[in-house]
Amino acid sequence: MKQVLHIFRKDVRHFWREGAVSIVLMVAFAWNEVRQWNPSEAYVFGFNRFLTTGLPVILLMLSWWLVVARVVQGESLVGDRQFWITRPYEWKKLLAAKVLFVLLFVNLPLLIAHVFLLARAGFMPAAYFLGLLWMQVPVLLFLLLPVAALATVTATVVQMLLALLAIALYMIGIAALSSEIPSADFSSGTEDLQGAVLIGTCLAVLMWQYHQRRTLRSRWVLGGAAVVVLFMIVVTPYRKLVAREYPQFDASQGRPLRLELRPIETPVTHEDFYDGNDVEIQIPLTVSGVANESIVRVNGVMSVIESPAGPRWDTGWQSNGVTLFPDQNRTEITLNLKRKIYDRIKMLPVRIRLSLALTVFLDKNQQKFVVPRGEFVMPGVGRCAVRSEYTNLIHCRSALHQPASLLVTTDISETTCPATQFDDALAAHGTMAHDWNSNADSGPEFSSVQSFDLNPTVDDRYGDSGRSARGICRGTPLILSRPEFLHRGRIELEFNGLRLLDYRRGIGQLGPIVIRGR
Repeated sequence: MKQVLHIFRKDVRHFWREGAVSIVLMVAFAWNEVRQWNPSEAYVFGFNRFLTTGLPVILLMLSWWLVVARVVQGESLVGDRQFWITRPYEWKKLLAAKVLFVLLFVNLPLLIAHVFLLARAGFMPAAYFLGLLWMQVPVLLFLLLPVAALATVTATVVQMLLALLAIALYMIGIAALSSEIPSADFSSGTEDLQGAVLIGTCLAVLMWQYHQRRTLRSRWVLGGAAVVVLFMIVVTPYRKLVAREYPQFDASQGRPLRLELRPIETPVTHEDFYDGNDVEIQIPLTVSGVANESIVRVNGVMSVIESPAGPRWDTGWQSNGVTLFPDQNRTEITLNLKRKIYDRIKMLPVRIRLSLALTVFLDKNQQKFVVPRGEFVMPGVGRCAVRSEYTNLIHCRSALHQPASLLVTTDISETTCPATQFDDALAAHGTMAHDWNSNADSGPEFSSVQSFDLNPTVDDRYGDSGRSARGICRGTPLILSRPEFLHRGRIELEFNGLRLLDYRRGIGQLGPIVIRGR
């Protein structure tokens, strides 16, 4: 332990400036988080909201990476002519001293900032102690560990910057490749396994370098890990994984909804100008059959388009995200089609077969809630207050993370917000607005206090009139619920004799429909 403290004190003398900059940026980050709890502050000192929200986080992470790189390279592990290797340093104690420096100059200030934010937001930090400790884990594993591993195989910060540039180019190439592989953007595939490869490789390189200082071999290990990740992305059977995750609905489960093609409402007389390589095709549908306590989310869509003029076009699985409630009677499915394909077949009658990946939720634990005056505590959410921005909404702060599943529903005819000269007449009684805050699959958060808005809205993409935009005010009755996952599955639709030009702007045409997976 004496040697660990000796190395640590030496690092403090050498790198206290880098550590001090990191702490100052941490203070700026905490101050900025508190300021952002007031969403009406769009500008500060002439800077727009992006510069005052994203910039402090980016600068903070860059300062962390500089601290890690400098302290690791303080005793360079590259080469065999460094002065420090003539000293009686044990590699385990040397590594422990580096870890101690990072914990005290990065993780400890972050923990203190998290405690401060919770207390300032009105939460008791002691009640979230384990959660605060857990928030340090992803910071160590995903933000600091890869940089530390990279610092062990580079001799200077300049070399490390060049390596980071190569990694950035690699990631851009991976993103471009993934966009060209059908269904890769929808299926999670082997992402968890890729993360395990990343963490395992970085840990192995870090330990190996401190133990044996075999730099060339460590670099080959890092390069091999990059090749393995690339191989995983290319060979993963995305469609098989989607088919296993979303099996066809059978007779025992019942069909969660019925979908029918809606007729054309406005004929297309000319082609709109468009730019880019993709064209959006919007298929309007009539929705029925959603059970009273059910919610159906369209997670993904796969389409197969066949025409007399050319080959069969398969889009692969594409993410969708449309949510269908029992009171909703229509929606639209959006497909992305390559422009060169669209230009060839847009005037021809085509057959479109759609596969929809659906997730069914059960709307449970409903409770009535009337919005109080001033700041209030919303059950299971956090501390909230009514704010007036572009509309009247509820702005909330929650501890550690947002609610995993919170549905806010209101009858907009029962709004208590005063009318203005720009408001339309109130909608008919029973016109429901929804806002579903669903974060069950979200990753770890950076701040210990999450700020978000609850703004129930009605889907008015189809031009329905008579819907007030007054929002939520004191005294407005709400229904709070916690939708829970029920099951997943997929259904198939088939449309014949459609002209893509009629659907490019989201206009529908009557045609035969077949629903499979009953």
